[in-house]
Amino acid sequence: MANHAAIIPSPKAQLEVITRPIPTPAPHQILIRNRALATNPVDWKIQELDLMIKSYPTILGTDVAGTVEEVGASVTRFQKGDRVAAFAMFLSQMDEAGFQEYVLANEGCSTKIPQSMSFEEGSLLPMAVATSGVAIFANLGVPTSGGQKGGFLVWSGASSVGSGAVQIAAAMGFDVFTVASPRHHAYVKTLGAKFVFDYSNPDVVSEIVTAAKEAGIELKLAYDAISENGTSATCVQVLHQFGGGKLCLTLSTPEEAEPPENVEVSRTLANRIGMDWKEGGTWLFNDWLEKALLDGSYKPSPGIQIVEGGLASVQKALDLHRKGVSGKKLVLPLE
Repeated sequence: MANHAAIIPSPKAQLEVITRPIPTPAPHQILIRNRALATNPVDWKIQELDLMIKSYPTILGTDVAGTVEEVGASVTRFQKGDRVAAFAMFLSQMDEAGFQEYVLANEGCSTKIPQSMSFEEGSLLPMAVATSGVAIFANLGVPTSGGQKGGFLVWSGASSVGSGAVQIAAAMGFDVFTVASPRHHAYVKTLGAKFVFDYSNPDVVSEIVTAAKEAGIELKLAYDAISENGTSATCVQVLHQFGGGKLCLTLSTPEEAEPPENVEVSRTLANRIGMDWKEGGTWLFNDWLEKALLDGSYKPSPGIQIVEGGLASVQKALDLHRKGVSGKKLVLPLE
């Protein structure tokens, strides 16, 4: 058997498909036969700007879904034939990157998916759950026990990661406030958002604050799934109206001036689920997510836009991201 992979051969180069060996799982890993992969907006930025890559050739990709082909000696939660979705730790080594037919994933970064769920749907899960889960539980300190009171603001609730944050926050008991394009308002409400606002409205801050105060809800926590073009400053303004709070960003730092002292700002990093937040990541993927998928309290989101052509079309998907994709995630079936 061969393992085909879409590699970046040199800095800022276009992807090309090569044949490489099928890797062998370490004791804590599973080998997945990839049946669908999803791309993310950050992928084209890593390629075009030569970000985070230590050496070439390299393979990108974090979102995979498929069947378990082999398990490591210490693996207890999975067996050959299981249908899974997994977060690929692409910055570790090429064997653990998603844009290939056979990929290694850590047991604690993987989850079983129901028989009723397609692999394409499963590929929507990993990055969204990992990024928003780290933000909510690790950065913002929300207890994993649920039963939370009060409000939770998600900026860009119709995006891939934002829609994940909406669902997790709602599952933890929060009244979720979010902003999105009007055409996505009805959809994000199906994910658990209680209050939805038009992000382009110049009065959006006052609308959010007024709605929360009229409902008797305090907004002390926020997650900014965009972190560009002034969104972080806008989130800070909302929290400031409630005496301050905590804000977590998708990108590293706000591009604006320092926030007021009563607003604590941090950044989420998805790969923490396999690093310093490994125990939390294992709970999130092995326990919480698997159960939430079975009982329907977490749904793959957002919508799917299929890109045909398999690995040979990964570059096409990255180019589409560069032009802009709204309310959809680009998915490539591999059969």
